[in-house]
Amino acid sequence: MAAKKKTARKASARKTSNPIDDALARLERDIPKLLRQMRNNLRDIEKQFDSARKDGETRWRKAERQFRKDADELRKKLEKAVGRTSRKKSARKPAKKSTKKRAARKATRK
Repeated sequence: MAAKKKTARKASARKTSNPIDDALARLERDIPKLLRQMRNNLRDIEKQFDSARKDGETRWRKAERQFRKDADELRKKLEKAVGRTSRKKSARKPAKKSTKKRAARKATRK
Protein backbone atom coordinates (compact mmCIF):
# COMPACT_ATOMS: atom_id res chain seq x y z
CA MET A 1 0.00 0.00 0.00
CA ALA A 2 2.77 2.40 0.78
CA ALA A 3 4.24 1.75 -2.65
CA LYS A 4 0.96 2.64 -4.34
CA LYS A 5 0.78 5.92 -2.44
CA LYS A 6 4.36 6.71 -3.40
CA THR A 7 3.69 6.06 -7.09
CA ALA A 8 0.54 8.13 -6.95
CA ARG A 9 2.46 11.03 -5.42
CA LYS A 10 5.10 10.85 -8.18
CA ALA A 11 2.43 10.83 -10.87
CA SER A 12 0.61 13.78 -9.34
CA ALA A 13 3.90 15.63 -8.96
CA ARG A 14 4.57 15.14 -12.66
CA LYS A 15 1.18 16.51 -13.57
CA THR A 16 1.45 19.65 -11.45
CA SER A 17 3.86 22.32 -12.60
CA ASN A 18 7.11 22.26 -10.68
CA PRO A 19 9.05 25.56 -10.83
CA ILE A 20 12.35 23.74 -11.26
CA ASP A 21 11.03 21.67 -14.14
CA ASP A 22 9.59 24.77 -15.73
CA ALA A 23 12.91 26.56 -15.43
CA LEU A 24 14.76 23.58 -16.92
CA ALA A 25 12.30 23.37 -19.81
CA ARG A 26 12.72 27.10 -20.46
CA LEU A 27 16.50 26.74 -20.30
CA GLU A 28 16.41 23.89 -22.82
CA ARG A 29 14.43 26.11 -25.19
CA ASP A 30 16.77 29.07 -24.65
CA ILE A 31 20.11 27.23 -24.96
CA PRO A 32 20.45 27.60 -28.77
CA LYS A 33 19.69 31.33 -28.54
CA LEU A 34 22.16 31.76 -25.67
CA LEU A 35 24.85 29.89 -27.59
CA ARG A 36 24.37 32.22 -30.59
CA GLN A 37 24.67 35.23 -28.31
CA MET A 38 27.84 33.83 -26.74
CA ARG A 39 29.38 33.20 -30.18
CA ASN A 40 28.53 36.74 -31.30
CA ASN A 41 29.96 38.19 -28.08
CA LEU A 42 33.14 36.16 -28.54
CA ARG A 43 33.51 37.43 -32.12
CA ASP A 44 33.04 41.01 -30.92
CA ILE A 45 35.67 40.54 -28.21
CA GLU A 46 38.10 39.05 -30.73
CA LYS A 47 37.57 42.04 -33.03
CA GLN A 48 38.19 44.45 -30.16
CA PHE A 49 41.32 42.54 -29.15
CA ASP A 50 42.69 42.55 -32.70
CA SER A 51 41.95 46.26 -33.05
CA ALA A 52 43.67 47.03 -29.73
CA ARG A 53 46.70 44.93 -30.69
CA LYS A 54 46.95 46.66 -34.07
CA ASP A 55 46.67 50.06 -32.38
CA GLY A 56 49.35 49.10 -29.86
CA GLU A 57 51.70 47.92 -32.60
CA THR A 58 51.14 51.17 -34.51
CA ARG A 59 51.91 53.22 -31.42
CA TRP A 60 55.02 51.12 -30.75
CA ARG A 61 56.33 51.62 -34.30
CA LYS A 62 55.69 55.37 -34.08
CA ALA A 63 57.49 55.63 -30.73
CA GLU A 64 60.38 53.54 -32.06
CA ARG A 65 60.76 55.77 -35.14
CA GLN A 66 60.75 58.87 -32.95
CA PHE A 67 63.34 57.34 -30.63
CA ARG A 68 65.63 56.46 -33.54
CA LYS A 69 65.24 59.94 -35.01
CA ASP A 70 66.06 61.60 -31.68
CA ALA A 71 69.03 59.29 -31.13
CA ASP A 72 70.37 60.06 -34.62
CA GLU A 73 70.03 63.82 -34.04
CA LEU A 74 71.80 63.52 -30.70
CA ARG A 75 74.61 61.47 -32.26
CA LYS A 76 75.09 64.10 -34.96
CA LYS A 77 75.18 66.90 -32.40
CA LEU A 78 77.73 64.99 -30.31
CA GLU A 79 79.92 64.32 -33.35
CA LYS A 80 79.74 67.99 -34.28
CA ALA A 81 80.63 69.08 -30.73
CA VAL A 82 83.51 66.60 -30.48
CA GLY A 83 84.76 67.65 -33.91
CA ARG A 84 84.84 71.31 -32.85
CA THR A 85 86.82 70.64 -29.69
CA SER A 86 89.40 68.47 -31.45
CA ARG A 87 89.92 71.13 -34.14
CA LYS A 88 90.42 73.84 -31.52
CA LYS A 89 93.06 71.79 -29.71
CA SER A 90 94.93 71.01 -32.90
CA ALA A 91 94.91 74.70 -33.89
CA ARG A 92 96.46 75.74 -30.57
CA LYS A 93 99.29 73.22 -30.44
CA PRO A 94 101.32 72.30 -33.48
CA ALA A 95 101.73 68.60 -34.00
CA LYS A 96 105.03 67.18 -32.83
CA LYS A 97 107.29 65.95 -35.58
CA SER A 98 108.83 62.57 -35.23
CA THR A 99 112.51 62.37 -34.26
CA LYS A 100 113.41 60.42 -37.38
CA LYS A 101 112.14 63.19 -39.62
CA ARG A 102 113.99 65.79 -37.56
CA ALA A 103 117.23 63.85 -37.77
CA ALA A 104 116.81 63.43 -41.52
CA ARG A 105 116.33 67.18 -41.96
CA LYS A 106 119.39 67.98 -39.92
CA ALA A 107 121.42 65.59 -41.97
CA THR A 108 120.32 67.19 -45.23
CA ARG A 109 121.04 70.73 -43.95
CA LYS A 110 124.64 69.95 -43.10
